[in-house]
Amino acid sequence: MPLLKRKAFEKSTASEYLRDDDEVFHCEITDEIFKDYEEYCERIILVNSMVWTCEMTGKNNLTYAEALESEKAARRSLKDFPMELRIPILFLAAKTKRSSFAEMSEDVFNFVRERYFVGETVEACFEGDIWREAHVLSVTAQKQHPDSKVMIPATSYCYEVEQFDESDPSAVGQIGTAPYDRVRRRKGIFSRDKNRLFLKQFVQQTPIGVIAIKKPTLEKYNINKVSFDQIFTGEPPEFPSSKKLIKNSLSPPASRNQVKPNSANKLNKSGKKVSPDKKGRQESMDKFVKKTDKNEVKPKPPIDPAAKKSAQELAEKMRRAEDQMRQRKEEEKAKKKEKTARLQAYLKEWQKVKDDLELEDHKIIPKGTPVDIEGIPQKHFGDFLSVLEFVFVYGDILKVKDVFHNDLDLETFRKALTIEEQAGTFSDLVQMFLTTIFSLQEDEAEEYNENKGILESTEVKEEDAEMGMNKAVELATKASKWSQTYLGTPLSKLPLDATTVSEVLRLHLLSSGAAPGGRCATWRYHQRGGYSSSDDAGLNLRRRRPALLRRLAAAHVAGLRLDDKLQILQCLMNQILSYATVRDIIEEKLEELRNTKQALRMLTANERKREAQLIATRQELKKEAAAKKEEQKLTGEKAKAVDEELRLAIEKLNKESEVKKQEYEKRSKELQVALFDYTSYIGSDRGFRRYWVNQRVAGLFVEAGDEPRGGCGRKPAPPAPPRTSGDPLAYVAQLLRTERERAGSDKENDSGPNSRGASPKKPLANVNGLNKTNGLETNTQQLRELLVCTGDITTCLVHGTGEHRPQWWVYHTAEQIEALIESLNKRGYRESELRQTLELDKNNILHNIVKCPLHLLNPAAAPVAAGGGAGAGAVRRGARGARGAAPLVADGCSLEESLELSLRDHILELEEKIFHGCLGVLKVKDREAWRGTIMVRGYDKQAEYLRWGPRAQYRDDYHLPNGVLRLPQDVDQSDVDIPVNKYRDPGHYLEAPRTNGVKGDRGPTSVVRSLASALLQVEQALHHKYIKRPLGLDDKERKEREAKNKPLDLEALERWEVSLMECQSFAQIVLHLFTLDSSITWSASILNASCRLCRRKADPDNMLLCDGCNKGHHLYCLKPKLVSGPTRKKVPEGDWFCEQCKPKERTPRKRRKLFSEEELEEALDDRYDASSSSSTSSLSAVCGTCGSGGRLAAACGDCGARYHRECARPAPPARAARRWRCAACLAPAREHSVRRCAAAAITNIHQYTRALDSRRNSSADSEDSEYNTALVKLKGRRSRGSKEHSPLQNGSAKRGRRPKSDGNTSTGRKSKASLTNGVDEERTSGRKRSTRHEEPEDEQPHTERLQQLLRDVMKHRDCWPFYEPVSTEDVPDYLDVIEQPMDFTTIKSKLDGGEYSTDEELLSDAALVLANCYTYNKDTHPVAKAGCRLEKYINKRCAELQLPPLADMDGERDGARDTEPQPHKRAASSEAEAPRPKRPKHK
Repeated sequence: MPLLKRKAFEKSTASEYLRDDDEVFHCEITDEIFKDYEEYCERIILVNSMVWTCEMTGKNNLTYAEALESEKAARRSLKDFPMELRIPILFLAAKTKRSSFAEMSEDVFNFVRERYFVGETVEACFEGDIWREAHVLSVTAQKQHPDSKVMIPATSYCYEVEQFDESDPSAVGQIGTAPYDRVRRRKGIFSRDKNRLFLKQFVQQTPIGVIAIKKPTLEKYNINKVSFDQIFTGEPPEFPSSKKLIKNSLSPPASRNQVKPNSANKLNKSGKKVSPDKKGRQESMDKFVKKTDKNEVKPKPPIDPAAKKSAQELAEKMRRAEDQMRQRKEEEKAKKKEKTARLQAYLKEWQKVKDDLELEDHKIIPKGTPVDIEGIPQKHFGDFLSVLEFVFVYGDILKVKDVFHNDLDLETFRKALTIEEQAGTFSDLVQMFLTTIFSLQEDEAEEYNENKGILESTEVKEEDAEMGMNKAVELATKASKWSQTYLGTPLSKLPLDATTVSEVLRLHLLSSGAAPGGRCATWRYHQRGGYSSSDDAGLNLRRRRPALLRRLAAAHVAGLRLDDKLQILQCLMNQILSYATVRDIIEEKLEELRNTKQALRMLTANERKREAQLIATRQELKKEAAAKKEEQKLTGEKAKAVDEELRLAIEKLNKESEVKKQEYEKRSKELQVALFDYTSYIGSDRGFRRYWVNQRVAGLFVEAGDEPRGGCGRKPAPPAPPRTSGDPLAYVAQLLRTERERAGSDKENDSGPNSRGASPKKPLANVNGLNKTNGLETNTQQLRELLVCTGDITTCLVHGTGEHRPQWWVYHTAEQIEALIESLNKRGYRESELRQTLELDKNNILHNIVKCPLHLLNPAAAPVAAGGGAGAGAVRRGARGARGAAPLVADGCSLEESLELSLRDHILELEEKIFHGCLGVLKVKDREAWRGTIMVRGYDKQAEYLRWGPRAQYRDDYHLPNGVLRLPQDVDQSDVDIPVNKYRDPGHYLEAPRTNGVKGDRGPTSVVRSLASALLQVEQALHHKYIKRPLGLDDKERKEREAKNKPLDLEALERWEVSLMECQSFAQIVLHLFTLDSSITWSASILNASCRLCRRKADPDNMLLCDGCNKGHHLYCLKPKLVSGPTRKKVPEGDWFCEQCKPKERTPRKRRKLFSEEELEEALDDRYDASSSSSTSSLSAVCGTCGSGGRLAAACGDCGARYHRECARPAPPARAARRWRCAACLAPAREHSVRRCAAAAITNIHQYTRALDSRRNSSADSEDSEYNTALVKLKGRRSRGSKEHSPLQNGSAKRGRRPKSDGNTSTGRKSKASLTNGVDEERTSGRKRSTRHEEPEDEQPHTERLQQLLRDVMKHRDCWPFYEPVSTEDVPDYLDVIEQPMDFTTIKSKLDGGEYSTDEELLSDAALVLANCYTYNKDTHPVAKAGCRLEKYINKRCAELQLPPLADMDGERDGARDTEPQPHKRAASSEAEAPRPKRPKHK
């Protein structure tokens, strides 16, 4: 029950006279019922007031609820209080004499906590570390002198306990004796709080003020009947009494106030109360006075007053002397105590870990070997080392083995940085980094899948203020789209080699930090740790060092300064580390590191357990052997046998343990080596020098960085005297004395300037071992040697700057590592951690530094051994050999000259491949002269000016780079409309700052401009149909544009031309060249032809190209072989098709029609007239029935018509002498009408079908039939008036074909009776035709007939060369040969516009089309053949439509013939005629 103001609380009782309907108030906390509301409120206020006290714990200032909860908690804690301790504790409490419960509780607790009583349950350990539950049976103590009253310490007791096996409760316990330190109580079973709570409920205060046990408790536990021997051993303890009780006991009772006569107490007649602090002096005086009383046997006479006075004076002197002696002892004791306390405080403060520069007992740190690599300054060695380490650690991501087969070692990397080599190691290293970055970008792009459009690069408005982050991100976003816009290729897909790496790197740095899309930004934020564009290392490099990118725009990356190269590598390294893939790898490695550490901890813990179990097992074996001998009472030989068995068992156990220990050591060493592989930073020393371990370059490296370290301290920490003894306390006392002497010396110096020299103390210089003559300088030098602050920034090696920072050293021997560990201070923040790390990884570090390449790090310090020089040379040669066949820049030739020569070779090679591959021809007067000037490092464009860009609106004589417009003096810009070139390089905003208001000239050199113009001419010589993506159009897009009648302009190629003419370096031109090279359809080049049968490119002279699929075939691989020779089959002339492309021979199916006899007779009459005017030879005549040639066996005697024997009706006689008449001559004359007889109609239809078949097989134009002409491709030809090959009509020609001889194609070109191409056009009119009765026609044009004629002609298969106007861009010399061009589209336009007044005018233009064809093309050319076939068809349709025929073309053809010999069929390696691309139309 809680106490109210430390008194018992009585609850209010309810009235017995309450009725059921009475209104009462219930207090839930105290469970009381009140009838009066005011009493209820008072009780509520009381229970919530902090006036209650916990009865169990004595806590006060609690509320009722808090006191009640405190009592419950106390009772819960006492539930597990051991019963065995209750009687001993109550017994001991009854022996105390305290007036305070706290003192009584503390006395009992101090005695009980280190002693164990009989019957108590404890934990005991007999052997090893196995603790088991046991019961105390008895207690024994060391022997003590009987008269000694000193309490025996707890450590002097031994306990006989009975130990039980917890796994087998039924087993008999083991009895043994355990010392004090092998017995303990269970944790938490007995504590100070529990002891106090237990006693609190059984004690009370007696009237005399003593805290005693309550009588009911004494009676309940029979405390008065318990003896101390029953619960412990020896005499019961005597506890001290409270001071209050001692004071009360010293006051004498009333009977003692009576003073006996002649007593010494008469001296105290004054009756003053003796103060407690003078108790000792009073007692000593009483003894002194009592001595005189003992000698007094008889009563003496009264003492003389003088004697009495002298006695009093003597007593007073003795008291004063005693006081002085005691006071002196107390002072000496206080001084000693103060000194000890001061020493202890100084020792405690001295032992604390402090900042290294505040310590005074430093040792000199041994210096390592300075790093001195040829060509690598000290300030760049850190970056140099970090690149090597990065390439070594992330070699799998970088795919180092694909670039450096022997890895990137120190010497190879040094040469890469110091030697300007175009295709050297540094170029390969940058390419490797860029390739890795692009690969990581593609991997991430697959996650968020965002497409980037194009954006033209224009001038950025200049701002005076420094560029902000948002502006930098905006410019990077524009630069990121430059490659797709002007090269048609994403930046990651650009060709990357030693010549383009500089420009690709520049574009990458310019586009770094571009603003991502929404999905990309979200993905980066989650997967790359909150990464944003402002975090990009390339963006920060561009803002921090814009001059680097300016230099990169005009020079090769290998020609940059050393610091620029390292800055670029560091930037690329930081970018690689920011990608999610690399972050995942780093996290995996960290997880492996954590797992390795955990495995090492578990391994160590298991080893400790195993060792403990091993000890326990040995003890068990020994106990078993002892028990066996005791039970069997073995002696002599049998006992020796048991001992021998025990020895063998222990040896076997030791062997097994040794094997397991070796396994543990091996596994532990492996884990430690694995942990060491993750270690790079070791720590730092007092001078803030950092210690590194590099996995690629062995050795312990020390870096004194050039980072700011703040100012020097106000007062330098003076060096301490050397340590002479190993006792730290004596050394600290020496330090304390030195400090006090130094402080005293400073006081003297401060008190007066003339007071020096009289002090006997040693000066500080003597203490530090310095000379007197030059004390200050020597002290500063010593501080510098100790690497601590000197207090002067000019002389301080820690905070000062100078030649000593930055600097690198390397430790490469075991002696250096040992000396370093010994010199590090254990009390410094930095050096203590560094020393601990070095000691833990000492073995691994020693193993690592064995491979230290000291001959490369510092050749001067490397030991010269036999063959050492050869070894070094071998290393260097190996490094060079590892590079491969990359040549160095020739002597006397700079890197820029090398790049220029390489670019010229690329341009010439590209032009040669285009020309010999028949893909285009330069538009110059003399190609060889053009190439020759480039070869001799010159340039002659052989033109007044060049045009480029959209609609060829820019000229090289007007438009200069960077938007500069240069016009002739006689031309005013306002008078002419000259477009302004708004294109700007993506890095133009990085121009150098203005000097005196003038912007630095950063334009391209004349050589760069000339080579860009040369490449432009090569591009414009290329046929556009051979340009594919990225600069051209693919087949699908080309067809879509043609279907929608959209122009086939190549916008990407036009933008490419604009950016080409703005190039400022050779690398930029090479990048444009490679982009153009990748956009050319090289598969269409004859240089790439390979045999379709044997799949080899060998022997191109004997290779034949198919006119259908353009695939190559060796002449000797065909079956039969097509090898020229007198006895072998010759190479076919004209078009040749392979087996896959060869047209199938089949009869074309036509729609059946009804014929009249008159129409059939007219057709036969026409054939007869044609046959009579042609050759009389039977092979050249045609059949009068089927209209085809062949052997004509029958001839009509009346009309002269000739027939095949199977076509003749009636059948001719067997003898030729007999006169035979045909069916037309035998038939009686009758009126012509449409046949109504089905049998006769069928007969005539069959006759007409046979005529069609016969004509198809024997026509003079059979080789140019419908199916052959469908596969005819254009071939090269020589233009008139030019030595070079010129392109053919409309850019659809094939290359490498030998034309057929004229044969029969030159004859019968105007034969109107023959059917054209084996197809009879459907007649549109059914009226009767008669050659005798023709009505005269008027001179007005027959518009409907002419339109029908044009529709049929323009749908004809051979009209494709004449459909549209000939482009002068496709055929530059066309207008030089043809004075009046014409085409059928123009004719149709004129007809629709009503420009023709007669039919002859239209047909005259049609004849002009064909005449131009015969004039410009040779007879053997496919275009000329197509014109010949089209001429026949036009004459045929004119006859059918009753239009006048075309004019005679024989004169034009014959006059247009060229006397040049016909070209032979070319092989794949011969010089090919270049087909022309399609250009804008010229009418």
